[in-house]
Amino acid sequence: MKFHGPILDNLNNAIASARRLRGHPVYKDTVAYWNELIQEARRIQREPTYEQADVLEPAIVSLKLELAERNR
Repeated sequence: MKFHGPILDNLNNAIASARRLRGHPVYKDTVAYWNELIQEARRIQREPTYEQADVLEPAIVSLKLELAERNR
């Protein structure tokens, strides 16, 4: 999957969408996109040359929590 722009921006946009859509149905493709985004962020976070790895962690955790809430 191709992401546009910085990974942190993508994570923050996904978090905002997930929060806005709480309690509403979401397409399976959207949830799949959010999960792929988390996986890509984890991959980027492990790259030794990526300088903002510590900034990614809170965003990853926030999106994971939103997804966990959705799966209840």
